[in-house]
Amino acid sequence: MTPNQRHQGLDDQILNQRESIYELAKAKNPFRWSGETRNWKKENKVYLNPLKQKNGSAICNAA
Repeated sequence: MTPNQRHQGLDDQILNQRESIYELAKAKNPFRWSGETRNWKKENKVYLNPLKQKNGSAICNAA
């Protein structure tokens, strides 16, 4: 979803629609999924650059 959709308050509706679509698809073809569909719950905090620390350097998990 776009930031604009979230700012307009459309995020709950969009997430509910996506969850319904995935559940219908899973019901029609259950063999396509080996487990549950993705988590469509709303995240209250959203970060544009979650891997950056406050000092501006990026966190690197590569070996």
